[in-house]
Amino acid sequence: MVKAGVRLLKKNIWLLSAIIFIVILLGGIYLRLDKVNMDSVKKVEVCFQYGNTNAINQLSDREVASVKTIFNGKKLYKDNLSCGFSEAVSIKFDDEHTFCIARDTCPIVYWEEKNRYIRLTEDEKTQLYNLLEPYGFIFPCV
Repeated sequence: MVKAGVRLLKKNIWLLSAIIFIVILLGGIYLRLDKVNMDSVKKVEVCFQYGNTNAINQLSDREVASVKTIFNGKKLYKDNLSCGFSEAVSIKFDDEHTFCIARDTCPIVYWEEKNRYIRLTEDEKTQLYNLLEPYGFIFPCV
């Protein structure tokens, strides 16, 4: 009787260990998928269409590196913000990922294809604005 109880206990420990491993693995995958990954980005294009400005420009390699540094590893989150987002004020990565910049100076960027938001620090927002200013970007642009 004791041997059967020990076997049952060992079986339950293995089962519990497997469940904990799977939960940790899935949690790690979920957390990784919920972050911006700029590692494979090669081409970055900025678009600013506001007032009399209608500009679409490709960034230099140095500017691409700066933009990647700002966004890489940022956490994505779901919300329903009213900061004013549009493709007319955006950054497009590799012709497939559109990051719309808040038009009212909120430090928020909207990833259109994922329907998720990215929060920048005030310093990162200033860096981004300074990088985009030579291309005609002005904020606020509502």
